[in-house]
Amino acid sequence: MVESKSAEKKPVGRPKTDKLLKKFRVQTWFNAVAEASGKTAYELEKEFAPSILVRENFNKHRARLWEKYRLGKTMPSIKEKKGGRKGIAQIVEEKYPGTIHWLTDERFDLANVDKEITMKFIREVFESLPPEIRKYIVRENANASTLFWRKKFITELPFYESLVRNPSPLAFIALLALLRESLICQNETCFNLVKKALIKIEDEGIRHGPIFSSVFTKIILTPILIIY
Repeated sequence: MVESKSAEKKPVGRPKTDKLLKKFRVQTWFNAVAEASGKTAYELEKEFAPSILVRENFNKHRARLWEKYRLGKTMPSIKEKKGGRKGIAQIVEEKYPGTIHWLTDERFDLANVDKEITMKFIREVFESLPPEIRKYIVRENANASTLFWRKKFITELPFYESLVRNPSPLAFIALLALLRESLICQNETCFNLVKKALIKIEDEGIRHGPIFSSVFTKIILTPILIIY
């Protein structure tokens, strides 16, 4: 007698980190567009809707795509479609420059500890930081051929506190890079300092520009931090 095979149920659990990061990329892009335009999801959908839809009962026929972008449920198209039609992210970029990069920014991968990160990449991140942050991390005269480019590891709490309070999204990116660097270099002291900074961000509901860093920390980083 042949045993009947029951359909295997997929385990329901926490979404994979890369899926969560994709969601946060979209939400950060939406926040950046909303900040640049000063408009709501409804107003942005109306601004970028086809003119015929705006004329013919917009409220009834709109797809509510921008509400999905706000929630990170749908990825806006980036590449050109067949026939040369631009993706919505490209169209938005023309109106609000500097927003599209949030959809593809590799620096978000710093939060994915399951993804291998090299010191070369971390160095590139540090060197992309604004001077007021970079000066504490990268030696002043360091260039591409400099072998020892890193300043002494910072063990003073005020530096990490300054990144918590700095409203720039790059301050939060710096914390992510410092977190990964501490794991690669097995520097437990620096890891614990970054950990304290991230927990403060979560506890106080802090935001860094278009990045809702408190939510980002709670959903993606906290499950990692509590292990250590």
